[in-house]
Amino acid sequence: MPARRRQAELQPERIVMTIELLAERVETRFPARGLCIVARDTRAAAGEAVGLAKAIPEPILWIRVVSGLLLLAMVGVVAKVAYHLKFNTAASGWDMLGGIEAGTNMLVYLGLAVLFFVTLESRIKRRRALRALQELRALAHVIDMHQLSKDPEWQLHRESSPWDKDSGHMEPFLLGRYLDYCVDLLALIGKLAALYAQNSQDGVVLQAVEEVENLTATLATKIWQKIMLLDTLQRR
Repeated sequence: MPARRRQAELQPERIVMTIELLAERVETRFPARGLCIVARDTRAAAGEAVGLAKAIPEPILWIRVVSGLLLLAMVGVVAKVAYHLKFNTAASGWDMLGGIEAGTNMLVYLGLAVLFFVTLESRIKRRRALRALQELRALAHVIDMHQLSKDPEWQLHRESSPWDKDSGHMEPFLLGRYLDYCVDLLALIGKLAALYAQNSQDGVVLQAVEEVENLTATLATKIWQKIMLLDTLQRR
């Protein structure tokens, strides 16, 4: 059973290897295009995503140590208050009420401190994951900006000129490869986002991951429409 569960999980090393291969292809095919820079940024984000995804399940030891010490302090305070209430029979009623109030206040403050440190670990991990997911979301939008100017109909029907390299004109084959690379990069960004959901049970992180996956899928669908239009125009 554990072996099957392991096979069903995403393998971070394979995702990184795929992104590296795709980045090399983009650099070889389009060395002077902005998409080459985006591919490098995606490769860098992949390294960060793998490291952070592996670190999310790991405990933050200093937070847990502090939380444990606070719990021990709370137990000590409770024991001390219970001892005085049970054995200090010579104290007056007002003194006992004052002791109870002081002990209750201390318990409340210690409880809030323990709650703060107990949730601090999850909040730190959540902040790190959300920051990384925001970077992936930004990369997806950058890829979309690069493909917006690649109109298949305009590219096929305009005449070539000495300024084609600067104006963004491409031959049909290169345009198709460019759009394919955009789709592949978006798909891999979605896989990087899924790494954060693989070892996390945080509802906020899971929702952010789903948003990135939906975004990349929506943008990839738009690009696929251009690829289909390019294929149709070439056949005509």
